[in-house]
Amino acid sequence: MSDIEEMVEQAKKPGKFNIIDAIRDRAYPRDEIEVFLDEDVAFRASELDDAISSISKSLDDKKDLNKKEIDAILARRDEIIDNKQKLIEEMGGARYIFHITGIAEGKRQDLYDKAIQRFPIKHDSNRHPFTGELERTEIEDPNRDKFFTSLLWQAYISKIVSPDGEEQDSITFEDAIELRRSLPVAATARITEAIEKMRAATALFMMSVNEDFLAKS
Repeated sequence: MSDIEEMVEQAKKPGKFNIIDAIRDRAYPRDEIEVFLDEDVAFRASELDDAISSISKSLDDKKDLNKKEIDAILARRDEIIDNKQKLIEEMGGARYIFHITGIAEGKRQDLYDKAIQRFPIKHDSNRHPFTGELERTEIEDPNRDKFFTSLLWQAYISKIVSPDGEEQDSITFEDAIELRRSLPVAATARITEAIEKMRAATALFMMSVNEDFLAKS
């Protein structure tokens, strides 16, 4: 066999890889959450939403309106929609994009273990009124829950983009605490929801894919 033929045969052989590297480098799900920091404008926009809904409801409820009355109501609704659009444009100056990136389940478990280490689980013991057996009930710890949630925010929030396009890559644990303290309630709820949804949806998808694969193999 010539040197060239030997090189070709070597090239055809399967390459080597490291499964741990593949696990670490795999793609995780991503999501983007819009956060508006101008709560005053957001409140006024929500009031306009209520007004638009009220006008639409009045059109559905009143079936005996003539064309002139309907046109007047629609004109009023269009005016409110225009005002809402102006408010949204005004809010653009306070629009931040939070990039959420999934993490490995093992890393999430590590964070939970860290929370348990910081705030150990305690139990309350009581005797069952009928059997007399001693029962242990875990005592909830709000401080541990807050600590764990802040750890999750730090792990999942991979980037924040300002209205000017400037970027902050990752956040510190202290950042996570302050964000959860100071962001508008709606924004906090949306970020937490996105984190939990990302974990649950990915797990369900991977389970269904694995079940389908195993069923056919």
